[in-house]
Amino acid sequence: MDVFLQIVLSYPTVVYSVLLAVVVVYWLVAMLGMIDLDAVDGWFEADLDLDAAEAVDSGGFAGIMARFGLAGLPLMIVVTVLVLVGWLLSYFADYLLLRHLPGGLFRLLLGSGVVLATLVAAVPVTGVLLRPVRALYDRLRPEPPRSLLGMAGTVRSPVVDAGQGIAAVEDGGAGLVLQVRSDAASGFRRGDRVVLLEYLEDVNAYRVVGEDEFRGS
Repeated sequence: MDVFLQIVLSYPTVVYSVLLAVVVVYWLVAMLGMIDLDAVDGWFEADLDLDAAEAVDSGGFAGIMARFGLAGLPLMIVVTVLVLVGWLLSYFADYLLLRHLPGGLFRLLLGSGVVLATLVAAVPVTGVLLRPVRALYDRLRPEPPRSLLGMAGTVRSPVVDAGQGIAAVEDGGAGLVLQVRSDAASGFRRGDRVVLLEYLEDVNAYRVVGEDEFRGS
């Protein structure tokens, strides 16, 4: 136990220990209903709402996610598994190698290399571990029905503009959380009432207008 605590509370593993603690707190707060999970995931899905080829070619965060099959999964699930894998890799690197080295600048530099190396290695490992989850998620996630046109909803994301946005629509059942878009000149903010006006197939989203504007008031 002493060795375990020494490793998890010392550099470099402590970096992942802190991140893991943040993730655990996030899920505990989410369980209490104090965080809007759909809004958090939707905020990043706006950048990942590409086909596989476009996402890979786009580079950056979206390209990395798509390259390893992580695009489209809930963001915090990806982050949770990524941090856990990084923590495990860093722990065993410290346990098997670093703790046997004398302290000093060399060990600090080597520890920094371990942080970077484990982060890079954790990405493809996370992709492999979440592959079955991705397949299940794709099967269970229904395509938004196009008969929703004309229905009203409430903006859930901080903003809705031409490139991003999330709205909740009451469909008579459990409700739907949909990607929505709006003309840049008539953007909306969280809590605004909007109406689904057009289905944008290329981005799997709906163009919306204000409820008052739609009803002519």
